[in-house]
Formats: sequence, C-alpha cells, structure tokens
Amino acid sequence: MAFLENGKDTRICSAADRLLFRALATGDYPGAWLLACPLLEPGRVDGLSAPTAFNCGLCLFLLEEYEHALVPLRRAEQFLGSPAGLNAAERKGFLHAVAASKDTVLLPLDPEGGEDMERYYLIRVRWLTALCLVRLDRRQEAAPVLRFLGQYHIEL
Repeated sequence: MAFLENGKDTRICSAADRLLFRALATGDYPGAWLLACPLLEPGRVDGLSAPTAFNCGLCLFLLEEYEHALVPLRRAEQFLGSPAGLNAAERKGFLHAVAASKDTVLLPLDPEGGEDMERYYLIRVRWLTALCLVRLDRRQEAAPVLRFLGQYHIEL
C-alpha cells in the first residue's frame, strides 16, 4: 500500500490537487469551484497540502469570497511554517522577476513544486492573504503581512 501516507490515499488527493491546479491555470473558474468544494468541506482543509490550500483560497478569492478564502490560506501558511529565506543570488533574481509581473499572485501554485519552493509558496500565500484583508478593509490586520511583502518589493 505505497499510496497510503498517514492514513490518506494520496493518489486521490494528488489527482484532485492537479485537477484544481489545471482548472485554475486554464481559467476554468466554474470547474475550479466544483473541484474545490469537496476540499473545503469541514475537516478536509486541515489535510490539504500548502499549494492545494492556496489554490482553494485563490478560487474563493476569484469568486470574491475574501473572508472564506482566508481559511485555506491560513492553513497553507500554517503548513509551511518558517522556511529558509532566499539567498543573495536568489533574492536578486526574485526581486527582478516580481517587478516584471505584478499579477503573479493570481496564478495557482503547482502542487508538484517541491520543497525548494516553500519560501516562494509562503510569499505567495501571504500576498493573497494581504489582498483578501485589504479587500475586506482590514488594513490593521494586513499591516504585518504588508511589511513582510515589502522586503520583497511587493506592494498592493
């Protein structure tokens, strides 16, 4: 039973992860919503990977469900913890890439991105969280997140 990990069937979960990612990447928001619904059921959010939790939050954000989007986004941030920061070489290139594309926050995260993407995933999770909080006019709550994003030259 190699497909079982921590009592979960990861084949089903990873298939759902990939389908949700693909639906969001292709702009199929109704399809993404239908795929995200079962993942957002009570008790299921805690079992999601960080990229899939982000993608569920992104789906809700795109549907202007900002308050509901915060639940999976907080799960994603909790799952990621405090990954190592970018080294000097990575940081320089990353800042240049961020300046070139301000709409990156609205792209889904690849669930097969790997461990070396954890810091980037955390940045993206906080970026979307900040957007939700700003849209909800909760600027005081968004302030520490915006300070974090400021170190990467990300402004809303």
